[in-house]
Amino acid sequence: VYALSYLPINQDIFMKLDINHVTSGNTSIDINFEVKGAFNPSTFPNVGRIIFRQQDNDCLIMDSFASVSNMLEGTVQLPGTEAPIFEGLPYIRMVDRAGVYRATSLTLPHRIASGYLLKNKSAMLNGQKFGDGIKAEIIANGLHKTVLKYCPMSLLHGVWFSQLEGGNYKISKSITGSLLAVDVKEAIVGGVSMDGVWKSAETLDLSDFADNPKKASEVGVGMIPHSTTRYVCDRVVGSFQIGDLQIESYPIPPEGKRLLKALAVYEMLTFIETVPMHRTDCNLQVTDVEINKPLKVGEQEVTQSIEAKAAVEQALQDCQKLGILGSVQEVSVTLKEKTEKTDTTSKGKPVKNQSLAASEKSEEAQ
Repeated sequence: VYALSYLPINQDIFMKLDINHVTSGNTSIDINFEVKGAFNPSTFPNVGRIIFRQQDNDCLIMDSFASVSNMLEGTVQLPGTEAPIFEGLPYIRMVDRAGVYRATSLTLPHRIASGYLLKNKSAMLNGQKFGDGIKAEIIANGLHKTVLKYCPMSLLHGVWFSQLEGGNYKISKSITGSLLAVDVKEAIVGGVSMDGVWKSAETLDLSDFADNPKKASEVGVGMIPHSTTRYVCDRVVGSFQIGDLQIESYPIPPEGKRLLKALAVYEMLTFIETVPMHRTDCNLQVTDVEINKPLKVGEQEVTQSIEAKAAVEQALQDCQKLGILGSVQEVSVTLKEKTEKTDTTSKGKPVKNQSLAASEKSEEAQ
């Protein structure tokens, strides 16, 4: 086993190497974290928090694959800006009709396959509606080359053009991970929000705040008690994988594959080196890391994020020289609030939509 042992965060990193390390296959990375504080874990629709028994311990999914994927992608984002830290990394920049920035393919749900791009009638690409334009390039040049051209991060983290008809345009993630809390216990956390404005909410006339409020907490005044369930645990285990074999199988030039691998290694090492305050009041601190084989970009072995950053920058230059990357594309979309629908069939006078009127009538009856 090839093991990286880390000193406390923000200090120097050192490495121990077992001579019997693996050199082929996918890269597997296991990280043990020391946990400080309580946390609020991932929850799932219709399921809630997922707790299960494993090796005589109660375990809980602290962060799912999707949540960790967002964290890894965030390492490439330049803090406080819309842009990635790497100059020359292409992406789609979405603005509204007034030219105001809204999102990018690095932050949109479903990345470059977002419905905001594929289905918005105003979104254009190469003189066509965005969905038609991207589909035309996929048919002409292939799915992987097209996604690499417009948004390599979408190729690395997976994308599914479910809004496009006529084909299964889907790419799986090439880097995945999850965080598992081991030996978890519930921690009921309570408190009260104090009101320093009015001595007692019971004597405050609430009619000045809203129509017929039943209690002060409904309008956010007075002392408001609260409680929530958080969790504490013995340790957190992170399990990550970089799909080297998957990346190598892509029908793109070697320079493009090297870019994807460099991005994956950069994300992984940056995550390890700079694990932030996590899940409300919880801090995670890396205690040790085990890797099944050396992290490499091409033939270069990489052990620190600064080395990986240089590898990404070199890979971007190589791809640009080859002409396989596009530039940042700005796409304008129409975004507006719904307007109240009217019906002019009643003696030519506008009346409210029947379903809306019925709903309001029902509310008045209550």
